[in-house]
Amino acid sequence: MLPNITLPSLANGQSATGEMPFKDIEDLQKALTAGYGTDVAQLTGGGALRIQSLEKTMLSTIQENDHFKLFNILAKDGATATVDEWTEQSAVGGFLGGSTNSETGTIVGQQGTYARRVGYVKYLMTRREVSFVQTLQNAITDSEAVEQQNGALQLLTDAEYLSFEGDGAVVPTEFDGIKAQLIGLGDATHVLDARGKAVNSINLINTAAASISGYGNFGKPTHLLMSNLAQADFDNGLDPAFRVSLSGTGQDVMIGAPVVGIRTSHGNIATIPDVFIRDEQNKVPFEISFGALATANTFQPQSVVAGSPGSDAASLFDSTNAGLYYYAVAGVNAAGQSVIVKSGQVTIAAGQSVAITITRSTAATETGYVVYRNRTGGGNVTTRSDQWLSDFREVIRIPVSGNSTTVWTDQNRDIPGTTNAFILNMTKGAKAINWRQLLPMLRFPLYPTVSATIPWAQLMFGYLRIGKRKHHVVIKNVVPNGAVWKPFQLT
Repeated sequence: MLPNITLPSLANGQSATGEMPFKDIEDLQKALTAGYGTDVAQLTGGGALRIQSLEKTMLSTIQENDHFKLFNILAKDGATATVDEWTEQSAVGGFLGGSTNSETGTIVGQQGTYARRVGYVKYLMTRREVSFVQTLQNAITDSEAVEQQNGALQLLTDAEYLSFEGDGAVVPTEFDGIKAQLIGLGDATHVLDARGKAVNSINLINTAAASISGYGNFGKPTHLLMSNLAQADFDNGLDPAFRVSLSGTGQDVMIGAPVVGIRTSHGNIATIPDVFIRDEQNKVPFEISFGALATANTFQPQSVVAGSPGSDAASLFDSTNAGLYYYAVAGVNAAGQSVIVKSGQVTIAAGQSVAITITRSTAATETGYVVYRNRTGGGNVTTRSDQWLSDFREVIRIPVSGNSTTVWTDQNRDIPGTTNAFILNMTKGAKAINWRQLLPMLRFPLYPTVSATIPWAQLMFGYLRIGKRKHHVVIKNVVPNGAVWKPFQLT
């Protein structure tokens, strides 16, 4: 409150001079101090006179266009129908040396090898809405523009993520990503296995490059996309002899310098870290990040039973990772995942496997399951207060395969909490991989019914087409050195 001071009556533009006691001056100075209060209802004195700062800038920690590494470099062309068809040729016919003949010998007929391929356009959509009143206010930002940008980022995020991990057999509204399409090829030379180790040497990269460019494939490896932690392993450990120089002078190829490319006998491969290639931090149970949504999804499995482990010649459990395990399973469909259901503990010895029997939910609306497993010898806690967050990490996504139960056998071929690396042929004009779109991203107006809002939908219809599957390789089961959660160790 201002001090009690009597001032002379002044007309407009007039001024007055006079004396004030020092105590009154001190009180006036205190009264007019602006201060640092932020609750406008509580501001008094000079604080109430302060101009409110409404800087028209919104700072956010969200993805931006530069983060969509794969989508930004994919060739894009139009799909002419929702069912997109093409022919994949894998051979010209004959065998090495098979065209030789005598002067008048019978000429053997040969024919190329062709396969009809089909791709299905998928529909990425998001509904956005702002209140009509909100658009009339002098707000810090334009709410409609912000929500439209958010919608675009959500669609691009899903396009990027699904391009790596989409699987239409598990969630039919997804398109198949690179991993699902290469596994579908059924060729082990195009799905390499890091077996729970870091990839920071030339070994698996050379193997992949040799496969892509080898006889019968005739491709050219050009890009390596991986998680940020996997990229850090290359930066920290790749032999300088295999590094591509940033400057062209060779001065920046020492250990610890960024690896922008890897030199192979089959050409230089550009390295690209991509935040949408998931590692263990993004493979915790869905309910940890989206608890309310998981609880609302009513397709939780009725039970998850781990059977008695038995000998299996195809098992990849060995003496270094045999031990005590729990499993957990969530139902999944286009609405997300349910909460998990846990199994009892089982002891798996080297050379054994275990069958996991999942009883379908009462709602029976799940289209697949997400299987989680704990660390070797770990507990079965879903959420924890320490750095681990959870004992469980995602192992695999599988489709529903029975009316009442689905059985999945763990042979340790898919390791929980691991990440993938993708070596691709993105040579311009090769048409080895591209984004096919029926409809580019657009805004589709919707109409409010009983509320004063401005609603709209943002749409993008397309899918990832891999025209030449043998021109690409996925390296699975990668555990970067910087990973906090390690599948085969407790600390």
